[in-house]
Amino acid sequence: MKIKALKINNFVGVDELTWNPSKGINILEGVKGSGKTSVLEAIETAFSNTRRRTEVVSHGKEEATLYIECDNGLEIDRKIRSGKADYMKLRQEGKAINSTEKELRKLISGDIFRPLDFVTMDIKAQTEIILNMIQVNWTMEDITSWFGSEVLGINYDKHILQILKDIETKSFAERTEINRQIQVLEIQCNVIAKELPPNYVGDEWKDKNIQEYYAKITKAQEVNNWIDKANELQKGFDDKVSAINSDSDNQKSKVTLKYREMESDIKDIVDLSKNKIKNANAELDKSTLDLENNLSGSSIKYDKELFDIEKQFEAKKQELKLVLETRNEQMRSNAVRMKEEQKDLIQLQNQKVSVKESELLGLDEKKELEFSSIEKDSTQKIDAAKEKISKAKKYLENNTEIDIAPLQVEADNVERMKGYLREWDRLQSIINGQLAEKKLSSTLLTKQIKTARDKPTDLLKTHKLPINGIGVDEKGMIRIYGTLLDGLSDGEKLEVAFNISLQRMGELKIMCLDGFERLNESEQKKVLDICETNDIQAFVTIVKEKEFSLDVKSEDESEGI
Repeated sequence: MKIKALKINNFVGVDELTWNPSKGINILEGVKGSGKTSVLEAIETAFSNTRRRTEVVSHGKEEATLYIECDNGLEIDRKIRSGKADYMKLRQEGKAINSTEKELRKLISGDIFRPLDFVTMDIKAQTEIILNMIQVNWTMEDITSWFGSEVLGINYDKHILQILKDIETKSFAERTEINRQIQVLEIQCNVIAKELPPNYVGDEWKDKNIQEYYAKITKAQEVNNWIDKANELQKGFDDKVSAINSDSDNQKSKVTLKYREMESDIKDIVDLSKNKIKNANAELDKSTLDLENNLSGSSIKYDKELFDIEKQFEAKKQELKLVLETRNEQMRSNAVRMKEEQKDLIQLQNQKVSVKESELLGLDEKKELEFSSIEKDSTQKIDAAKEKISKAKKYLENNTEIDIAPLQVEADNVERMKGYLREWDRLQSIINGQLAEKKLSSTLLTKQIKTARDKPTDLLKTHKLPINGIGVDEKGMIRIYGTLLDGLSDGEKLEVAFNISLQRMGELKIMCLDGFERLNESEQKKVLDICETNDIQAFVTIVKEKEFSLDVKSEDESEGI
């Protein structure tokens, strides 16, 4: 399909143009700014609705109109308006077509490719164009399958090969930072490790109970102490027996003295009681004698007093007689009472004498009993000493003195080693925690980088490449027969550009060549041969030095280039 008729009004640098281009080469000549490129942009806009400039309606005009009639009967009528919506109508042999933009997109691949523009583009733009020609179908499920999950922070609106390159770049940067953090953590681990004893393994010391080691020392000290006591016990056995016997003799002497004193005390008490009995008997005899004397004396006195009273008073006689009788009766009564008291005292003292004499008889028996108890106790003590000696001998036979120094060194070493456990745990926490996590992340990122590097090659193996010799290296760079795009000569780039143009060309067989004069003669001839060989309708602009209006020629009218 080719353009049969073209009408342009108020579009960029073209006020009005009506043109019936040929099916072959169409040349637009003129000085700079005469509207040559505007014609090419008008053709692009009419078919694709793309615009290379922000403002395409001529200054001061309300709308620009673009009309194209193709040789298959397709008509495009597009109006671009300032201040209101654009208008576009599509007809096929006079009949309106719905979904106008969609139908036009079937005719071209995105836009009308300009091969000469491609040669002057930067490498990034050239790469993007070529990559967009490599149609690789993919989904986010594929990303998850390749990398385990969606890689965050990536623009997935790009071409898949560019996406893979972005993933590689991002993953490489992340891995570089993580590896730096790993180095910092490893340095920290080395610093901690230097503080630990050589070949220190904390797990070997965690379960060691320092109390058990010091308990061994305590037990050894007890054993040694018992050995010392056993030796001392053996050495002092005879002295011990002599001491026990001497103590027994001393106790017997004390018992003998005690019972001698008790016997003396009892005899003193008996003698005292006997004296009291003797005195009581004497008192009885004296009381009887006194009573008789008193009674006798009272009679003499009475007789005397009576004689005197008789002289004085008869009445006094009777009174004194009565008093005398009463006094005598009292004296008799007192005498009787005193005799009874003395008899009771004598009886009591006789009883006491009897008791004490009995005690004297039992003192020897008690003394012998105490002697027996002392001898029994001494025998038990000697037997106990002999038993201790026997046990001591047996203990010495079964136990030897323990050297405590090695045990102390071992216990001190365990305590010292356990003192490093906190730093060891901190080291293991870093190694098994942050460091392990960072290393795992680094490993995963390395796999991610490798996948991102290898996947383009895998994808290109299963997809048709638009240009012979084209490839994408491990860095995502486009190469033509092994050479990077920016390493190609202008002639090689031109050949690539036309290959791209031919590949992108759809049903619409047209090509826009802006700045044709920049090519040398051989390149110009090569371009024209390509257009002729492939039956392409070409629109060529040429800048001329002289100032004149836009001159439009068809291939039939042109005298050559």
